[in-house]
Amino acid sequence: MSPVIRLEQVSAAKQDRPVLGAVTLAFDSGAAYSILGPSGAGKTTLLRLLNRLEEPSSGALWYRDTPYREISPITLRRRVAMVFQVPVVFPGTVRDNLMTPLRLQKRASADHGVLVGRLDLAGLDGGFLDRDASELSVGEKQRVCIARALMNDPEVLLLDEPSAALDPATTRRLIESIVDLNRRLGLTVIMVTHQPEQARVFGAQVILLSGGAVAEQASAAEFFVAPATAEGRRYLNLSEASS
Repeated sequence: MSPVIRLEQVSAAKQDRPVLGAVTLAFDSGAAYSILGPSGAGKTTLLRLLNRLEEPSSGALWYRDTPYREISPITLRRRVAMVFQVPVVFPGTVRDNLMTPLRLQKRASADHGVLVGRLDLAGLDGGFLDRDASELSVGEKQRVCIARALMNDPEVLLLDEPSAALDPATTRRLIESIVDLNRRLGLTVIMVTHQPEQARVFGAQVILLSGGAVAEQASAAEFFVAPATAEGRRYLNLSEASS
């Protein structure tokens, strides 16, 4: 697989405080990744850099073979969509929410079948289309946000702790839906989570951040059975102790 996004020696700082330092990574097209690490490791900052919500203080990012700096943020976000930790739905129906990305781009409206298809990919049925988005459960709102992100047919889906506000059963169903998305669409999925068990269920490549650097990268099977680094072993021991 060829990389859809690459980072080379990327650093980032907030208020002159280093958050990421000289990170080099490649995210392959169609692959899935869980980004783990303790609080303050730089997980969300990394995700925001990938979506151009923040800019690096040094280093470079590429989408395919094009430097990020040569792509407008709006254009990039059509290809690299992001779903945030707290689901935000707009006033109106679920249909209105799904149509919002198209309206913002002044594109022709999508037909009923397309809207139902996006909901199906996010784990909801077509009966949700005409429901008031504000009256949905938190888990349903998060799925609507995922369906809305898919309206632009992105190549990459970024997820920032998408199940943080959900109960365990709803969380597992959401993670299973995200796994299904990756498999059915060949969509590159990059998910930040503070729950190692979610990464275990996700079964993707694990990237462990520690102190703003990549401490370890391995398959979920390898990482959770026998982490190769002291940072990996420490992180799993601390996570198990706090659960």
